[in-house]
Amino acid sequence: MELNEKARLEALRSYKILDTDPEKGFDDLTILASHICKTPVALISLIDSDRQWFKSKVGVSVSETPREVSFCARAIQQSELFVVPDASKDPRFSSNPFVVSDPKIRFYAGAPFSSADGHPLGTLCVVDVVPRQLSPDQEEALLALSRQVRAQRP
Repeated sequence: MELNEKARLEALRSYKILDTDPEKGFDDLTILASHICKTPVALISLIDSDRQWFKSKVGVSVSETPREVSFCARAIQQSELFVVPDASKDPRFSSNPFVVSDPKIRFYAGAPFSSADGHPLGTLCVVDVVPRQLSPDQEEALLALSRQVRAQRP
């Protein structure tokens, strides 16, 4: 966990977005991410103290997962795009329950977004069940869409 975890959580909660209903503006961004990156799954994930909660989701039915198995919890520690081409071959994720059993995640790319004061809040991410890479254009588009996530809320 990062040193400013308390401040990060306060920033996240100040947006009053956790456990809110779906919103078209966020859903449009996940739909675009899924189409642009050609992945079956796209999520807007917010990293709470002990869970990742999905503000928007394409291709999954669950609304949250435990933080300790979250790819996004690692992605928010980065300043740029966090890409895992094949999770089954990555020692950080190869024993993850979402890799070894359903949904058998192989590919992950997460573009982190932050609060206005710079605290990482979550990611716009895309996931696939086959190993792969994004093209430079897809990477650039995913980063652009993640910047729009924060623009959805003042």
